[in-house]
Amino acid sequence: MEATKQSNCSIFQTLNKTGKKLQDSKLSEEVLKELHPEIQVIAEYLKVDNRQALMFIVIFWLYCNNHSGTDLSDMTLHLECDLIEMLNFNKDIEFLIKQSLIESELCRHGSSKMKALNYSYSIPETLLDAILLNNEMPDCKCKEALDVYDFVNQISTLIDIRRQDEGNTGELFMNVEKLEDENNHLDMIQTIKGFKLDIEERTLWYEMCDDLICSGNTSVDSTMSDIYKNIRKRLQKSREIIEKTNKLFELDLIELESSGFFSDACISLSEKGKEMFLTDDLILFQKKDKAKQLISPDSIKEKRLFFDEKLQSEMSFITQSFEDNNFVNLQSRLTDKGLPKGLAAIFYGAPGTGKTESVYQLAKTTGRAILHVDISQSKSMWFGESEKKIKEIFTNYEKLSKTSDVKPILLFNEADAIFGKRKDSTMSNVAQTENAIQNIILEEMEKLNGILIATTNLNQNLDAAFERRFLFKIKFDKPSIQAKQKIWQSKLDWLGDKDALLLATEYSFSGGEIDNIVRKATMEEVLTGNKSTIQQVQVYCDTEKFISTNGCQRIGFQ
Repeated sequence: MEATKQSNCSIFQTLNKTGKKLQDSKLSEEVLKELHPEIQVIAEYLKVDNRQALMFIVIFWLYCNNHSGTDLSDMTLHLECDLIEMLNFNKDIEFLIKQSLIESELCRHGSSKMKALNYSYSIPETLLDAILLNNEMPDCKCKEALDVYDFVNQISTLIDIRRQDEGNTGELFMNVEKLEDENNHLDMIQTIKGFKLDIEERTLWYEMCDDLICSGNTSVDSTMSDIYKNIRKRLQKSREIIEKTNKLFELDLIELESSGFFSDACISLSEKGKEMFLTDDLILFQKKDKAKQLISPDSIKEKRLFFDEKLQSEMSFITQSFEDNNFVNLQSRLTDKGLPKGLAAIFYGAPGTGKTESVYQLAKTTGRAILHVDISQSKSMWFGESEKKIKEIFTNYEKLSKTSDVKPILLFNEADAIFGKRKDSTMSNVAQTENAIQNIILEEMEKLNGILIATTNLNQNLDAAFERRFLFKIKFDKPSIQAKQKIWQSKLDWLGDKDALLLATEYSFSGGEIDNIVRKATMEEVLTGNKSTIQQVQVYCDTEKFISTNGCQRIGFQ
């Protein structure tokens, strides 16, 4: 033990002395023979052979003196030897990396056609501390393998370097291949290579995977500019994407998103592509990805709604049906009878009558989240994309339902935008597309295993084929005088019965229009410190509509 300790005490000095003597040595046989005992000591300490120990000594000496990573060019200058001679030691350097005796990092300026010249090397902190403190050789574990996220992030770094340093695209692809070889343990790499994709397609795929995590989609224009230095090649590859002739489209791994202009076109991973990249993490990503569309019941503020007796009865029935225990039992019974087990409802009526708010309160009461469909995003200018987006809405809802303790509500607000009457398919491609969208929705509603609610102000514009698909058809009329009186008093608690009845009788307002009056009254209280009087509230009522009761046009305040 004492002998070992004595040997360890001289490791740092041995490394320093040997590294200095190797300077300008040209790796001559005479110098190597002279330094053989010292090289042997280092080899025994590191548990490597003499060639590997020689490379470690050079890297260690340069790293300690330069306080930064060193590359093959630095080593060549230090030894004053030919670069070709240094390249003979490339396998020895790779062995040191695998044993975690040195660390490699891609140089920011690395743009050589020789991949070995694009990396710099440093000494791991734990090993450096052991040597400086004269401790025994620490247990060095093999370098931790990259996961798919680190891997695609490193590919993205390579692309950034190509763009910033205006390096050659061919060199980028060489470095991507090297990273693939170093991380061949990843199933994704083996799968993507199994598709016989070339290095250009694989590089684009990896960049899209990284973009999925960072931003969700990939800009065609900027990504092609980052990868390709040659403008003609850049345009050629961009055209492949826009025209969907790239093999990634053929394999259904990516999809083209909507765009107003060529330069704004974006692509993203398809569902199949996401499954291949994310595997078991897919469901976690989907939950994150749907965060903006998914409204949890806890985030919904409870509000009291006032309905006429008939509407209240209908809402009570639908609320009771949507309570989870009842809903599960209902689905089981409907399945036994061979009936569709999905529950679809449409809330229709004039604007401001509480249709959307009723959906929110229904979700709040029954503890269900709402998956809110953005109608504008479901209608794409790209031919064939709208159908795919509509299909994806139901696919995502189904996946979300399977992972939720309580099935969420799929909400189509202002549904007449896509539930409208079907057109003559001979009129235009647009008409054909809209009809195809409706066919998809009708089919999905038929096999729905959950809850769908649509709201519309224009039920007369709905196609008749949808009528049968909606189990509940609930009409929201403007509130009765009695309901309006309760709404007024719930919003302005200082109103007496007589004043509230006066407002309810004189003004034919919806709940939404009453909210506008209350907002103005609240603004006055904040600005003046005084509560509105009944007379002031009446002034606000008189200016609420564009056309007043006496026929004069009014807009805003008078």
